[in-house]
Amino acid sequence: MKKCLLSLFFVLFSFSAKSEMPDFSKYFEVDLDAPLPDLDALKEEYMQATEIYEPRYVVSWDMGPTFDRIWRNVITSYGTSERRIRSSGEEDLTDMIASLPKEYYPYIGPFLHSVPGIPEKILNMPGIKETKNKFPERIAPQLQGIEDLEFLSPYLYILLMPEMWPENNKPVETPQKRRAKIPPTNYNPQLYANIFESLPKGGFGGANARGEQTLEDRLRTLKVSKTSPLTTADVVAFTKTLDGVLAFGTHDHKFKLVQAGSLLDYYEAKNGTALDMNTLKDIVNPCQRLALKIKWAGLETEFSKNIASEGFNLKDWALTCDKTIKAYRTILVSDGKLSSLELYKKGVYNAYIQSLAPKWRDRQFATMQGMLKMYETNKNDVLEALKNESIIKEKLKPFGSLMLTSPLSY
Repeated sequence: MKKCLLSLFFVLFSFSAKSEMPDFSKYFEVDLDAPLPDLDALKEEYMQATEIYEPRYVVSWDMGPTFDRIWRNVITSYGTSERRIRSSGEEDLTDMIASLPKEYYPYIGPFLHSVPGIPEKILNMPGIKETKNKFPERIAPQLQGIEDLEFLSPYLYILLMPEMWPENNKPVETPQKRRAKIPPTNYNPQLYANIFESLPKGGFGGANARGEQTLEDRLRTLKVSKTSPLTTADVVAFTKTLDGVLAFGTHDHKFKLVQAGSLLDYYEAKNGTALDMNTLKDIVNPCQRLALKIKWAGLETEFSKNIASEGFNLKDWALTCDKTIKAYRTILVSDGKLSSLELYKKGVYNAYIQSLAPKWRDRQFATMQGMLKMYETNKNDVLEALKNESIIKEKLKPFGSLMLTSPLSY
């Protein structure tokens, strides 16, 4: 565990100057003291901006109460006319196909050629154009020899691809296991005796340990900030609020938070402070983002009642919560996750991601940056989470895994 934590700290705080990863740090900052905009005006503006449907069109089987020949022709000919309206997702689909390995094309190309309304731009892409009405040549061993397999629907051609079957994928390289060479160490009983004499009488068991605790463990942080260190008393007080947080998550409150979240995303997009996938912010700083939505939803007083027993206001609770969550994430980090974070930091994927279309490139880089920031903490906070791991784990159980991403399931 100690080795893993030290490696994680090295990964997070040793940014390479040669890295080509764009910096999305500013997008993950949360300002809980920012003044609220005119929410009524913003709601009206948001409703008008998102009113994108045609009022004469209800659903595909209901053309509306009034017959409109022009509108009927638009609907019935959409997707088959050369002068059709461009779909909002057309460019995204083109970019996604272009970013796929060319080995996929024989399996998705025939399907694309069979779907009405697929843009000619996509159907004429090199590698896709040649697959029209063509049965794939490379077939998974598990499906070879099946009679009349060539009559399989193009929708299912992707299952013919050998790589779609896990048992066909062999690791390119199997790392060799090497026995660690540990130098011989002479056992010195006096060394351990001296160490145990220097330990506090109550040990380092945290708030649930027997005996006396150190002074730092028993004190709460008076002025909570983004950089103030956690104490055991802070962590325990936070965990004691979680029953109230869970009780706050009524259907009515969740609905209002969803509305506030949509309004917040719109406002940030309008002001250039939103990510293309804005939910990344909720994963990196779940409690601060929740606090922001609570303020926007006008529920600060209601929520504060549920955490007031531990002396928290909304801001102090959110900061303490996020510090605890990030430290707890860190002590749970796996070797596989740590390896992924190291690869992100070293820029191993940068060349591939730079080759993607701008939208997908930025999404990938922002996600990688968000993953790194999920574990952005310090040694003191991690030690406090380690002391109180059992308490945190027990209190988070009712939330499932959601507290590590978003405290309420909305």
